[in-house]
Amino acid sequence: MTDERGLVRYQASDGSEVKLTPGIVQRYIVTGGQRVDDREVFAFMAKCQARGLNPLAGDAYMTAFMNKSTGRVEASVIVSKDYFVRTATQQPGFDGLRAGVVVVDRTGAIQYREGCIVGRSTEKLVGGWAEVYDKRRGHPSRAEVSLEEYDQHRSLWRTKPATMIRKVALVQALRRGTPLTPEQKESIAPERSHIITVYRELQARRWHAEDLRGGD
Repeated sequence: MTDERGLVRYQASDGSEVKLTPGIVQRYIVTGGQRVDDREVFAFMAKCQARGLNPLAGDAYMTAFMNKSTGRVEASVIVSKDYFVRTATQQPGFDGLRAGVVVVDRTGAIQYREGCIVGRSTEKLVGGWAEVYDKRRGHPSRAEVSLEEYDQHRSLWRTKPATMIRKVALVQALRRGTPLTPEQKESIAPERSHIITVYRELQARRWHAEDLRGGD
């Protein structure tokens, strides 16, 4: 039986109806094999509702990991690359994108390469790059990012660093180069006060449900 405490329903920016509870988030959305504190789960739900994100479709997710130095579970909220790509492709002027990696070859020369192919024994991965094109602009929006700055040395960063650093560059270029309407800007970065309001409403629903259960 589904625990309905803290239930939130809303329409995501893709038009789908989203139903979230803390239990759904913990079981199906949190990655990393760690249990996240309820307060962070409610904050995640509030952000998704305020931004119109559908985490069940992969718009956003939480990744949790054990901080070995503190002994505590830490979590981060990540808005997926696919969400930004979808938002960009909905713009009337969108004219394509390119993205790849930056490597240093065996001669010491820096190469900008489209895609994610890196010679394991002959090249060193040092960064990523991306360009987003818009018919209304005279030049593309370009982003270049350093692997050293973003590498988290865990999870997919350890097994697929080229894919991950390319994603970082692409998201940065999309955020910089896609002219958004006020409504779309609000969906990506709503005002902090709105997120706090939603968070408090979710907490209040949870406390009310617990009071009802305690009175049974």
